[in-house]
Amino acid sequence: MPPTTHKRPYTLRIRMKSAVQATLIAGLALSLAACGEEDAAQSDAEVAPVAAVSVFSTQVLNEELTKPITGTGTMTAHKGTDVGPLIDGIIEEVFVRVGDRVAEGDPLFKTRDVEFRLRVQELEAQHRLAEAESRNSRRELDRIKELHGKGVASVGQLDNVQTKADIATARLNVARARLDAAKQNLKDATVYSPFDGVITSQQIYEGKFMSTRGGGGGMGGPSGVLRVLKIDIVAAIINVPEVHVGQLSVGMKARIYVDGLDGVYDSEIHVFNDQVDQTTRSAEVRIGLRNPEYLIKPGMFARAEFFPPPREALTLNRKAVLGIEGSHYVFIEDAAGRAKQMPVRVSQIDAERVELLEGLTEGAEVLMGPTVSSLVEGMPVRIENSTSDGQPSAALAPALTTTGVQ
Repeated sequence: MPPTTHKRPYTLRIRMKSAVQATLIAGLALSLAACGEEDAAQSDAEVAPVAAVSVFSTQVLNEELTKPITGTGTMTAHKGTDVGPLIDGIIEEVFVRVGDRVAEGDPLFKTRDVEFRLRVQELEAQHRLAEAESRNSRRELDRIKELHGKGVASVGQLDNVQTKADIATARLNVARARLDAAKQNLKDATVYSPFDGVITSQQIYEGKFMSTRGGGGGMGGPSGVLRVLKIDIVAAIINVPEVHVGQLSVGMKARIYVDGLDGVYDSEIHVFNDQVDQTTRSAEVRIGLRNPEYLIKPGMFARAEFFPPPREALTLNRKAVLGIEGSHYVFIEDAAGRAKQMPVRVSQIDAERVELLEGLTEGAEVLMGPTVSSLVEGMPVRIENSTSDGQPSAALAPALTTTGVQ
């Protein structure tokens, strides 16, 4: 009985130890299995490919480019003059006011002419007297010549009569000159418009004494009392930066935009001033415009575009260019189907295009579209179909929406 009693506990201890060991081994196996699964999942995640970004593409084109040259300036009248009195006297009547339109030969104002009319009458009488004396001396000269030819009159008598005839002729010429001067003064009492135009300034009124000396002024003088501008033809005086001087020439096509007016005026360069302003570093050109309705007023601000001969240039859709001024770049697709960043130098043409100055060649495919701004170097890309302006086609739009491309 005692031996039997000692064997049973020993066997029980062995079995319990074996059970514990088995449990530990099973737990360790489960732990190793779990770690293996995590490592496998992590390995699978590392080798999973990155989804390609959907983009569109556009090409670098070779086009004949006409890039306008721009300038600003002021509209001015074809010509203008300051009109003043031509004779001294009191202003009797003014026929125009500021804003009036006048034609060539229309009266502008009149100086009192009573004295000039009386002077003309006086000199007309003197002229008639001189004419009578001249005729009488001429007849006497003819008679004395006849008598001298017959030997009746002496040479001294002939010379005496000849002298009297010459004096009478001279007096007639003097009388005629004085009469002509008086008539001219009478005519000058009324001042007429020298050309078709508008009155833009007035400093003369009825009752004012005006003198042609010391402030009265004359036609074209700085002290004129009426200003007449000819504006049925106007000129745009445009200042152009000197860097463009070499591209401009007389006869080049020009387009004028006048502030305050909706119309666009097509013309050409009529005058090119060879002097470059040292302060503004600009050259002056003048463009004539017809203005029959007087819609363009002198002094209006004007902008001009000039169109030099076309030249070949590489152009690119403006939406494909990224970056800031002086640091522009584009993306292209490399041989492995990944995005590659390319630095470029561009110049603005219009809202749709830029001129490609450096970086790519004609025919190069450039990536563009809503997702291009989020691309980085080496990112996989997939070029989709697009319309001519680089936007997704209607058929492709739903698919892009479902894939998250905005």
